[in-house]
Amino acid sequence: MPTYLYDCEECGEFEAEQSISAAALSHCPTCGRDVRRVIAGATGAIVRGGGGSARHCERETPCCGRATRCDKPPCGH
Repeated sequence: MPTYLYDCEECGEFEAEQSISAAALSHCPTCGRDVRRVIAGATGAIVRGGGGSARHCERETPCCGRATRCDKPPCGH
């Protein structure tokens, strides 16, 4: 379940654990004043696919027996 950051006029910042489909809070659970959800920068990256081609040429010895590293996708050997 995601944790959202909110800013209260009276209490300052606080976190609330809510489901993605839940509506944003409009009032502080402590003092009842208006709150706003704070948009924070991304903290992670989504990597899709097997990643084999991204790591292909990072090895000490290329997988195809080539003498030097290359920018070609993996050959499957």
